[in-house]
Amino acid sequence: MKGFGLAALIALAIPTLAYGDEKIPDVQGKWIGKSHSVVVGHGAHWPNSDGSYNKPGLFSKDLVIEITGQSDRRVWGITTLSGNGEQTREPFIGELFGPKYRELLVADTDGYLRGTFTGNQLSFCYAQAGKEMAVVSCSELKKSR
Repeated sequence: MKGFGLAALIALAIPTLAYGDEKIPDVQGKWIGKSHSVVVGHGAHWPNSDGSYNKPGLFSKDLVIEITGQSDRRVWGITTLSGNGEQTREPFIGELFGPKYRELLVADTDGYLRGTFTGNQLSFCYAQAGKEMAVVSCSELKKSR
């Protein structure tokens, strides 16, 4: 029985050890695309929105997520939204996780982003909720060369 317990423990530890040995990808750089947002209320990125839960604002702007720094799994940078004569920039921090460290979780000054890296594409959804405003935005961005 002792031999079986040790063998089972080793078998369970092997996937954990392999996961820990995965090479963390370098995700620094500019990820570029369009936002596709549904907005209630208005705020920094959507100052002209008058969306409500009965009739939300539907918006699209140019979007750049620039990962300016990375230390192992941890990342940080700036998100820039541009369009309709407006431009806003917002800092963020985040961390890579999951199999092969291809998942991303980010917090900015007022919301959260969760995404997945696949090759040179970042697919994600962003959410923000508050008393005055709510936003959900899902997009696919391509890495700039």
